[in-house]
Amino acid sequence: MKTKHGLAILLALIIAPFAGIAQAFAPKGTDALNTQGFLDGAFTRSAEVALSAHLLVTFGTNAATQVKLNTAATRPLGTVYDDFAINALASIIPLPTGMPKIFIASKPIAAGVRCYGTAGGQVTDAVVSGAYLVCESLTDAAGAGSEFQGLPLSPVINP
Repeated sequence: MKTKHGLAILLALIIAPFAGIAQAFAPKGTDALNTQGFLDGAFTRSAEVALSAHLLVTFGTNAATQVKLNTAATRPLGTVYDDFAINALASIIPLPTGMPKIFIASKPIAAGVRCYGTAGGQVTDAVVSGAYLVCESLTDAAGAGSEFQGLPLSPVINP
């Protein structure tokens, strides 16, 4: 009987350090699937402002550590993976990744048009001088604040 308990204790002592390593690498936060973590290919920065999922972000006040909502006149870095509170560590999916991603429209947008960054991290199909091209829409966007799927393009300023 003592041998069984002794083996169990020995096994627990061998496995315990690995549990700590697994916890250190476990994803942080929660999304709709309760599994949100930091994605492959994404990078992290502190949210200078509250951020909502799929909005465009740009460099924050401290470019090395922060991001904030993109505007029409700023070069977007990528889209936010999930909702993040101020000062939270946010996952940013860089533009372009080559795979379709979700964007947030500032107005109704038809599929198959080029879209540009605009105020509040949203995108528009309106061609505005000085705005950055960010994607080509793959699906329709119903209106302001609605999600649509777009193919990311390398951000280029519209002259």
